[in-house]
Amino acid sequence: MATAKDYFTQSPHMQLGHVFTVMMDGVPYETSVQVVQDYEGGSKYIKVYVPAASDPDSIVAYILNNAEELIWESERGMEVTMGLHGTSESIKSTDLSFSGRVLVYTPSIIDQTRWDKLEEQMSSNGLKLVVRDGVYAQKRAEHETPLAFISHDSRDKEEFVRELASALSQHLCPVWYDEYRLKPGDSLRQQIEAGLKACPRCIIVLSKNFFSNPGWTKREFETIYTREVVKGERLMIPIWLDVTKEEVYEYSPILLDTLGIQASLGAAEVARRLIPVLQAAAPQQ
Repeated sequence: MATAKDYFTQSPHMQLGHVFTVMMDGVPYETSVQVVQDYEGGSKYIKVYVPAASDPDSIVAYILNNAEELIWESERGMEVTMGLHGTSESIKSTDLSFSGRVLVYTPSIIDQTRWDKLEEQMSSNGLKLVVRDGVYAQKRAEHETPLAFISHDSRDKEEFVRELASALSQHLCPVWYDEYRLKPGDSLRQQIEAGLKACPRCIIVLSKNFFSNPGWTKREFETIYTREVVKGERLMIPIWLDVTKEEVYEYSPILLDTLGIQASLGAAEVARRLIPVLQAAAPQQ
C-alpha cells in the first residue's frame, strides 16, 4: 500500500525542494518541503512532508511561519522559462503566482480538530491547508482499483515479493497483494477470487516454492489460466525467481510462451519494467 511519503514524492509538475530538521521538545524531525511549479496553471503551491510525530500540526505551523521565505529561497539565482518561446505560452518561474495552497503529507493521525485549528490560524496569512495523513493513505488504497494481482508462495515474501509490492506501490501502481488487501476475519477464498477476477493483469512469481505448493498458488494459477481462456487474452506476467526453463516447462509448458522478467534484476528494476505494462492495461475512467 502506498504511504503518505509515496504520495508526497509524486507530482506531474516541477518541484524545488528543501530538506531540513525541525526540533520539537528536543526531538529532531527531518521534514521535506517542496515548492511545486505548475506552469500550465500559472501558479505554484507548497507541499510539506512530516514524518511520524505526536505533534505534526506544530511542526507544520513552524514551517509555514516561513512560507514566503521558503518560496523565495527555492528560486534564488534560478529562473526557468517554460512554453514555446516568443508566444503567449512562454512563462517564467518568477511570474508564477503563489496560490496559497499547502498540501501536508504525514503518516501521523491526530484529532481533526487540531488540523482545523491550524487551518484557521493559517487562513489569516492567506494559506489553505489540505492534509493527507495516514487516514488519507488508507482511504485512497480502499478506493484504488489494483492493476495487478500478485500470485506467489508465501515463502518468497522475504526474498523478493514484499519488496516488489512495495516498489510498485511507491510509484503509485496499486496491486492486489495479500499483506495490503487481507484483513483479520476476511474470507481468503472470497477475497482472493475477487482479486483474481477484478485485476486486469496477474503477476506470477515463479519459484521452486511456487511449483511445490499444491494449495493456493496452484489454484490461483489455474484460475488465472482459465480466465485467459475465457477472455481470450493474455493476463499473466511471469517473474522468474531462481528457476530454469526446464523447471517452468515441467510445471506448465504454456508459461514458456509468455515473456517473463528475471527476478535477479532486483525488485526495483522489475517494478520499473512492470509499471508501463500495468498502466497500459488500466481500465479507462
